[in-house]
Amino acid sequence: MNGGGKRNTYMGIVAFPGRFYGRCVKVGTKRRHLAHGAYIHESQKSEELKKLSNALDSSKIELKSIISSLKTREQDRELKEILETQVTITEDPGLQDSFRNRIKEYNENAFLAVQNTINELTDKFTRMDNPFFRERSDHFQDISNRILENLLDKKEEVSFLADQSEDVILVARQLTPSQMILMDKSRIRGIATDLGGKTGHMAILARNYGIPTIVGLKEFYRNINDFEYVFLDADTGQIVRNPTIEEVKYYGASSPLSFETKVIKPKKAVTKDGVKIRLKCNLESDTDCELAKKADVDGVGLFRSESLFLKYQDKNVSGEEQFLAYKRIAEGMDPNPVYIRTFDIGADKFSTGEFEENPFLGNRGIRYSLQNPDWFKEQLNAILRASAYGNLSILLPMVTNLGEIKKTKEILEECKRELTASKEKFNKKIKLGVMVETPSAVSSMDVLAREVDFFSVGTNDLLQYLMAVDRNNVNVSSLYNPFHISFLRTLIQIVETAWKYERPLSICGEIASDTNFTILLLGMGFRELSISIPFVGPIRKILGSVSLKQANFLLKKILELSEIEDYEAIEAFLFSKHLE
Repeated sequence: MNGGGKRNTYMGIVAFPGRFYGRCVKVGTKRRHLAHGAYIHESQKSEELKKLSNALDSSKIELKSIISSLKTREQDRELKEILETQVTITEDPGLQDSFRNRIKEYNENAFLAVQNTINELTDKFTRMDNPFFRERSDHFQDISNRILENLLDKKEEVSFLADQSEDVILVARQLTPSQMILMDKSRIRGIATDLGGKTGHMAILARNYGIPTIVGLKEFYRNINDFEYVFLDADTGQIVRNPTIEEVKYYGASSPLSFETKVIKPKKAVTKDGVKIRLKCNLESDTDCELAKKADVDGVGLFRSESLFLKYQDKNVSGEEQFLAYKRIAEGMDPNPVYIRTFDIGADKFSTGEFEENPFLGNRGIRYSLQNPDWFKEQLNAILRASAYGNLSILLPMVTNLGEIKKTKEILEECKRELTASKEKFNKKIKLGVMVETPSAVSSMDVLAREVDFFSVGTNDLLQYLMAVDRNNVNVSSLYNPFHISFLRTLIQIVETAWKYERPLSICGEIASDTNFTILLLGMGFRELSISIPFVGPIRKILGSVSLKQANFLLKKILELSEIEDYEAIEAFLFSKHLE
């Protein structure tokens, strides 16, 4: 362990929890020489178009072959969906035309045409604010790698791990879905990547394979040595170089997969002193209900309906496609409640097609929906129709004033009248809630409570707007601090207002899935958390290990430290969980 080297840590994002002390094996990014990309003469275009067509055909055949080789286990379903999405993208006429146009119009060879097209798409996705869509850029990277390999008639070696004599921690800048699916995982006990986030493919893959994983480490790959031993702590999201002997002996190596397989049915979330907490989950896909049921959650606190744009590769998802997706969720989760958040587009999630100087303060969320009433009405109509098959509620994003709620209700009533006239079944008393994610919504919760049935806190945007900081701007990103006193006080104020006006309250932002925040949220008074599915088990376990008295004590201490901005002390305090 610590053989005299300096102990230092790298912080990242937990994709799947667990701990392991072991040797790193670095996976290099496939490097293709720029010479493969070139400009061509008019007479060569026909040959390059033929090469492109052959490479596309080969890529589709390979992807379908991998899909058919996957087992029929339920946990392989998500992996199949990832690859099936890639097949769909590869077959997309628009993408293929983009490749061909670059060959025809810019005199690029097939290799350069694919490279430039994919780079443009990847850049577009990585600049999106919504992490769900930003982290799907690896779809295009994976597809690009496969097509380019077929153009060069070279294959990336993925079986190098098969001859490992000991368990290892896999370290990479980024891992694509194909790499992860094809490589021998029998010796992989941990994964660490510089890129990626909580909602990306690595999180999905790590969950399916039960491998403790930390993503978003930024500069870890460059600084770590091949075969170096490190302590990967995917419970707290940190990797420790030169850990102490006491550290490794105390924490040991663990994986939640082996622990949870022993449990026949998980217990509900109840604190040591009997306070019941409703644990719901955030759904990223309308096909995730089986995973949610296995986790024994109390419902869905957030379904990001804009994820359907990615599934159908089309901004204009039809009303029928929406209805079928919402119906699947309603039936899959029935009788548990499901909150369908209406389309949250704008800013850099999905472009509205309009140039805006500051899109984060522009035409996004409920604003865009209300400015496009026919489009919005189609979605509300689909949700209402699906409400006949389960316990659905409607959740509005980016609300800032009462008028937005009243206008939505007018459209909703119009939908109800039309469905009644056509003798369609639907829940006539469907509930309507709003996201509390703007300072104006926080300040006017008492007014909004007159018109809504429930509230849900979106911490990602709320913290950004409250601190007046662009969390993607490296010059000020340190100010995006959830332990700032103003943010902690705001969360407490939200709870007090919801209790006063007797409105159900949940919290569905990233903080709800942060195990360091779990006890604080309990102390603040939150009794309903909507979290990412992989964290249901760990958070349920944390809640069962503390009492309300302990949570209140911890909150009081953190507030005191926050007032003097001693954030290092807060981190240390939370890490050691001083509850006595």
